[in-house]
Amino acid sequence: MPVGNASPPADDDPLIGRVLSERYRIVRKIGEGGMGCVYQAQHALIEKKIALKVLFMDLTRRADIVARFLQEAKSASRIGHENVIDISDFGQSPEGLVYIAMEYLDGQDLGKTLRSERTMEWARARPILMQITKALRAAHEHGIIHRDMKPENVYLVQREGRPDFVKVLDFGIAKVVTSDDADAPRLTQTGMIFGTPEYMSPEQAQGHPPDHRVDVYAVGCIMYHMLTGSVPFMADSFMGILTKHLLEPPVPLRQRRPDLNISADVEAVCMRALEKDREKRWADMDAFYRALGGAGGQPFEPSSVFGPPKASLRYPTLAEPNPTVRNSRTAIASTVSRGTFEDERPTRVAHPGLGLGIKVGAIVAGVAAATVVAGPPEECAGARRARGRGADSGGEACDSRRGDNIGCEREARPVAPQARRTRAERFETGSGASGDPSSDRGQGHDAGRAQEPVPQPLAGARPRCVASRSR
Repeated sequence: MPVGNASPPADDDPLIGRVLSERYRIVRKIGEGGMGCVYQAQHALIEKKIALKVLFMDLTRRADIVARFLQEAKSASRIGHENVIDISDFGQSPEGLVYIAMEYLDGQDLGKTLRSERTMEWARARPILMQITKALRAAHEHGIIHRDMKPENVYLVQREGRPDFVKVLDFGIAKVVTSDDADAPRLTQTGMIFGTPEYMSPEQAQGHPPDHRVDVYAVGCIMYHMLTGSVPFMADSFMGILTKHLLEPPVPLRQRRPDLNISADVEAVCMRALEKDREKRWADMDAFYRALGGAGGQPFEPSSVFGPPKASLRYPTLAEPNPTVRNSRTAIASTVSRGTFEDERPTRVAHPGLGLGIKVGAIVAGVAAATVVAGPPEECAGARRARGRGADSGGEACDSRRGDNIGCEREARPVAPQARRTRAERFETGSGASGDPSSDRGQGHDAGRAQEPVPQPLAGARPRCVASRSR
């Protein structure tokens, strides 16, 4: 049912000019379908232009019809795809009118386009078909099977300067197969036939339970119609068309229209979608989408194909590590073993100047740490004896025999291991316990000093004279 292409308004329509539910002012009638009419309306407060689908008044008394009407609104709004009509509201007015508010589309349906132009070149038909398959792919992901795909339910509008932007309409007989609706009341019975006969799959014609591949078959029929100007099967009656869908193979496209330039690979894509056995058709809409994109020698960007998303900022699932090194100073090193963002986060390229600076900084830090750990310099033997004498030494530093109290030491030089002696060892060699000359066992400060070996500096040490004055 059209939702935007205006037709001459009916003067006798009682809904023109009325306001439903104190929100939607009906402006004019757009079209009419099997279950209701579509009007151009305007929101009474924000003045937004919308399309309002109103169920026929006599059908509002049937609970199953109202439930199906509600299911159409729920199905379309659940998908949330740019190529699917956007539903904004569902309600019932105080007068009992049941309605669906949806986006207003300014354009025309594919059926009207085909009636005026008969056929389409592949360059124009390809993007339209790819948008249709993307919309149905999103619907199938949400457990929604359209079951009534036909050119009249494909609306072509112009958006942001792009012609033939597709909107898929009319989910009125859509089948919902999600687990959330497992306990919902069934709106159809097994064996019931739904759909348009010219685009109906063989399993639908037999009344078998449908799956997503009925939509694959229907889009194959639409593709056949767009490229040849006629549907695959025609007959004088409803049952005659269904019988041909069940029993007759379709005439190949290039045989039906040898005057048109239809390539062999495009024909193969369409004929596979029209297989009688659904197991031989394209497995899903994504496979159909890929086949359409690669047919006819047209350029195709694989990154736009739906599938497991590659690592990116939008899909932050880490991929395998990127082995390619990119020449960039701002690149980020790939140090995580689980992977890296393949496009947005390339690996870092090592910079020689930066590496040299890190090495120099490490050496300086190591030297500073060694200085802290080494501690204060070693005391000379004279300083140890002066500390031992205490107050009796008169504050002399190294050599008490010299009047100027100047002694010669080696500053901070390592002492040979054999020159280091404990105080107990000095007692055994005759030195006093405290270095006092009056000690019973000691023989004076000078004697004790003479018997103690003089520390020998290690090779390479530099002497330094230090003056220490007594207090």
